[in-house]
Amino acid sequence: MTMTYTLDLKEANRLVKRFVMPTRPTVILQAVKIQNQWMADPRQVRATIVRDVALVAQVLQAANTRLPGYQRQVESLESAIVLLGQDRLREATQDLFLTAEMARRESWTQNLRVKSIRAGALASWMAGQIAERSPGCQSGYLPIVPPDEAYVAGLLHDCGQLVMLRHFADYPQLLDVAARPLGVSLEMAEMERYQMTHALLSALLCELWQLPKALVYTIEGHHQTDAFAGRPVKERKYMVMHAILLLTEWAEGDLSEWEWQRHQEYIERMLGLTEEVVRQIRQEAQQWLATELFCRE
Repeated sequence: MTMTYTLDLKEANRLVKRFVMPTRPTVILQAVKIQNQWMADPRQVRATIVRDVALVAQVLQAANTRLPGYQRQVESLESAIVLLGQDRLREATQDLFLTAEMARRESWTQNLRVKSIRAGALASWMAGQIAERSPGCQSGYLPIVPPDEAYVAGLLHDCGQLVMLRHFADYPQLLDVAARPLGVSLEMAEMERYQMTHALLSALLCELWQLPKALVYTIEGHHQTDAFAGRPVKERKYMVMHAILLLTEWAEGDLSEWEWQRHQEYIERMLGLTEEVVRQIRQEAQQWLATELFCRE
């Protein structure tokens, strides 16, 4: 099914620049409290930060803007915490506490926030599974994606949906996979109705937070099999990460069977896995999701 629509990049940029990522007061208050301890436990600090999309974004942005002389872009939350140190990390957290907009309980925004946390955890779990099961990873032919970097990609890849929710009252209707016509993906429906996609908005947000360009491309193309066409991506790690994001979407039920069939061969090739192993990982992922608890406060 072919559809052609004009992308409104100017409007997408305008929406992103006006957007303030909502956070949860209980999480950010706990983060402030932990970091005000004389000797804060880094593991406890990280465990608190990962429970909030806005807080993760704030810490990554701080690591990429408040470290004078540091040449590499930071995409791992663990690296960001270590590089910032206790004082800068506390400062970034308190800045967010003073400026953030709070998400209401039981709202679409809150539901998407929890879903993002779940997607981050699932992408991290899948990165570990693929490193163990892919012959390509074991032989060194395929790069291993660090679970912490996969967590960040999984957490942020759909953050543009929060922008969509803010500006388009009818957007929740498009999120129902079963309600979309056969042969129409979420991105197609978004382009038809709004002339922009959540993937583009997610990429623009990540670019605003100064995350690595290759990660921005990965997130922008996470519904496409030609995500890196014409892109200056040197690290094959991001191509494996891209396949992990597609597999994460499938395991979570965000891809229809029609969409999965479009991506299946690409995912199997990029991960160096057979169809049987990929389906087994999906089944185990769904079982893992059913047993894990994710914060809803």
